[in-house]
Amino acid sequence: MEKKYKPVFRPKRGFFSSADEIVDKNTQQSPVSATNSDISDYKLQYNKSEPKPYKSFVKSPSKEIKTPIKDFKKPSYNARPKAHLNRPNFAFIDGQNLNKSIQSQGWSLDYKEFRNYLDQQYGVKKAYMFIGMVNTNQQLYSALQDFGYHLVFKPTLATRQGELKGNVDAEMVLYALTQINQYDQAVIVSGDGDFYTLVQYLKSQGKLKTLLVPNEKAYSNLYDSLDIKTDFVDDLRQKLEYKKK
Repeated sequence: MEKKYKPVFRPKRGFFSSADEIVDKNTQQSPVSATNSDISDYKLQYNKSEPKPYKSFVKSPSKEIKTPIKDFKKPSYNARPKAHLNRPNFAFIDGQNLNKSIQSQGWSLDYKEFRNYLDQQYGVKKAYMFIGMVNTNQQLYSALQDFGYHLVFKPTLATRQGELKGNVDAEMVLYALTQINQYDQAVIVSGDGDFYTLVQYLKSQGKLKTLLVPNEKAYSNLYDSLDIKTDFVDDLRQKLEYKKK
């Protein structure tokens, strides 16, 4: 589309106009020389007949309305909106990182108790679990849904070593950001350094409740540079370990 520009006015003879452009040549008269006597007579006549300038133009004092300083309240820009206080907290769980980190420590997580813990400890009313889809795990998925998790699946691919892998990083970041106006604060459950930028952003927005790391001895040291609240699942083994009945 062709852009249209407004013409800019540019005087031909510079910024100011010349006298010839302002005064009509037909009305121009030759200048008349004035003598000293003429000037003195004019001064005397002016002083007698004309009032002194500026005295007749007296500006009336303006009435200013002054509001007491005590009526002003300094706005608090760091204060969180009251509307947020009525919103629940959400949890965003890296399912693969959580499961592998717990198993590497030699115990299994009771997912039902873990869901209750998120609710009681952090006020989490909606817990998203991002997990790779494996057709043979349908019974597990049904159980997790019964426990109160909202499952978000990612297709899995088999590595050369025969290990199934489903990277859920992009989905987890996407959900945390697109849902940001739906929750008060977020609990990020992962020790993966790929979520560093997400955690940093949530902290800057006052949206981070805590970073819940599955294994204190195996998580990204990128998070050490952030001044955030960090909790560890491995400290809760006695409470959250799955015990066969």
